[in-house]
Amino acid sequence: MAKEKNILFLCTGNYYRSRFAEVLFVSLARKMGLPWNASSKALALERGVNNVGPMANAAIKALEAMGIRDAERCSRLPAQVTMEELEVADVIIALKHAEHLPLLQERFPTFAEKVEFWHVEDAPEALAMIESEIMGLMARLLGGGGEAPQQPKTLPAKETPKKAMTAKVGRAMTAKVGRETAGRRGKGVTTVFDVPLDEEAVRELAAKLKQRCGTGGTVKDGRIEIQGDQRERVVTELEKLGFKVKRVGG
Repeated sequence: MAKEKNILFLCTGNYYRSRFAEVLFVSLARKMGLPWNASSKALALERGVNNVGPMANAAIKALEAMGIRDAERCSRLPAQVTMEELEVADVIIALKHAEHLPLLQERFPTFAEKVEFWHVEDAPEALAMIESEIMGLMARLLGGGGEAPQQPKTLPAKETPKKAMTAKVGRAMTAKVGRETAGRRGKGVTTVFDVPLDEEAVRELAAKLKQRCGTGGTVKDGRIEIQGDQRERVVTELEKLGFKVKRVGG
């Protein structure tokens, strides 16, 4: 059995963004059978002195709407990150580059260049953005055979790809599966579309499905095409990954 690895999510107060990311990641990793765990901590715990309760109620409700309940993780109090926790983490992700890089440079300068930064504002729309980022992270883990994901280049906030912000919190991850034969000389393909992932993550998912089905395929305009009638196998594999699948067509 592969040794379990850990992702450490960081935000300012460890109350809203990083906590949602932690619980969502752990739930998905368990469903996918990945040897990964997650934790989350604060970079400046003292700035959350006015937070009420152990975790933001909006984050808890969003998770529950997705069918995710983790009483232990949601009931613990926010906690300050330590040097030891940074040292033992396999991957470190800070939720907002502009907000958290200065804190790292001030308090943990040796780790400032070792962190993957996202661009998630402390705002109501944050949870949808985090869900999308988590799905991209999962795709990288799956594409790497469960190994530590290659960290993408950190972009300035204004250059953050818009496609990475399309997921909707409160809904299960959805995908549609169908079959197309028109114009293919009888050689049909299984199609997977309307997947709430960015382009890179869709390609990673396509690679996973091709491997599982033992056949070829491609990605065209965000749609995955798998050679042959692989609908049953594709639906099974998507459901294992936590998707709610809708079959389209006959």
